[in-house]
Amino acid sequence: MTNKSLIAVWGSPNSGKTITVVKLAQALAARNQNVLILCCDALCPSLATIAPRGADNHASLGQLLSLPALTQEELLRYALPLDVSPHIALLGYKKGDTAFTYAAYDRDRAVDLLTLARHLADVVLVDCASYLSADPLSTVALELADSVIRLHHCDLKSLMFYASYLPLLADARFRRSALVPILSNVKLEQDHREYSQVFGGVQVMLPHVAQLEQQAASARLLEDLSGKEAAVYQAAIQNILGLLFPQEPEAPSRPRSPSAVDPTGKITAVLQRLWPKRRGEKE
Repeated sequence: MTNKSLIAVWGSPNSGKTITVVKLAQALAARNQNVLILCCDALCPSLATIAPRGADNHASLGQLLSLPALTQEELLRYALPLDVSPHIALLGYKKGDTAFTYAAYDRDRAVDLLTLARHLADVVLVDCASYLSADPLSTVALELADSVIRLHHCDLKSLMFYASYLPLLADARFRRSALVPILSNVKLEQDHREYSQVFGGVQVMLPHVAQLEQQAASARLLEDLSGKEAAVYQAAIQNILGLLFPQEPEAPSRPRSPSAVDPTGKITAVLQRLWPKRRGEKE
């Protein structure tokens, strides 16, 4: 797999951003990829909806952004490893946080955080806030991402949201990344073809899955899916990964100099050692 390390997931409110991020993280972890999930939305914190037990005793992303200086060590200390997988860790706002709980931060701080995150995991998945004006971290993630997954619902509200943000997204600073438009939570009775034409370039549809809806409602997103609906959904997740990480021909191997340094590999090894050890650790 050729990693595009920073992937931003953005869309209208309730378009399934957090659900998609979690299921992509699980699929990447199954490939032995270390994944860091950044849940950016302070208006509607989602950390407790993903890992309710660990989130109660863990520090907030807002606290990390408020530190005098950001380091790789601090980012590791604030990351919440998951009991269900040694390959996934979370950073996000805690239950009860608001946009005014912590001091405001600037664009440079957001860039610093995303730059450090790139070096600490094989893949960084950014669960962006829908309203970019309220969250600098989401805006910077969309600017710097190697790939952007843009989620849409098959309803008029999603169309209106997309139309409102289209002038902003047309700005040159958001055109550096590969764009993957996706229809999310598509139900059988919906005319997905018409919506696909309106949103343009839609290559993958994530079907409605009743079991997935139940997982999201009961904070059990980290559980596996089962059944025929789930099989179709998981196939769509694999299709998304295929678009994000297209297979490339392997280059002929060359002898490596003894002095060659691979900092990313070293940091990945650190993550593999630290995340399993810190599972269940309390602040």
